[in-house]
Amino acid sequence: MNITHHLSDELLLDYSSGALSETWSLAVAAHLSRCSYCSGTLRNLEEIGGTLLTSSAPKSLSDDLFDNVLERLGDHGDGSLAHLEEDVCDAPDHGLPKVILDYLPKDCTVLPWKKLGLGVSQIVLETRDKSATARLLKIPAGKKVPHHSHNGRELTVIFSGGFSDETGSYGPGDIQEVVGDLEHQPRVREGEDCICLAVTEAPLKFSNAAVRLAQPLIGI
Repeated sequence: MNITHHLSDELLLDYSSGALSETWSLAVAAHLSRCSYCSGTLRNLEEIGGTLLTSSAPKSLSDDLFDNVLERLGDHGDGSLAHLEEDVCDAPDHGLPKVILDYLPKDCTVLPWKKLGLGVSQIVLETRDKSATARLLKIPAGKKVPHHSHNGRELTVIFSGGFSDETGSYGPGDIQEVVGDLEHQPRVREGEDCICLAVTEAPLKFSNAAVRLAQPLIGI
């Protein structure tokens, strides 16, 4: 797996310190499960954080910082979120890491895709926080996603297939971080459907009026 797009230092630092909410952490953990480079950077950050904690005077730290960091180190030091249950979905995983399978129904034999139209399907992953929405997307090979911009941050982690847009080409294991008003139109590679995790904090801003009219129905 040739991963060329990595987590930003800001995201890794927030993840290692416990500052990210569950939904954003899910995207970070999914990438970490595939990327040895970012996992190594995370370990370095955790070591630095541990050194700072042991060398800082207690009065200089916030009341909950120590607990937050210890929880992150203890539960997620392997680069993944703590799983919810021992059993996971029995459906073919399509390259999905366990941290994602943990959020799917435990008794499923096929992935519970819901059609959005134009061949695109999604699975919304239920998380405990409401700061963002996490969804698995399956987009047909060769398909263009409607042109859009963003109302906030979006993280996309590729599990199979891939896509290209104005910012580059993304394949399995890669993560794309989009912030603010970037306008783009991802196009899925030929030959294989793209299955990815998309985490957004606000609805997308589609350029096409017809897509905007359908947006309340599809929830993106």
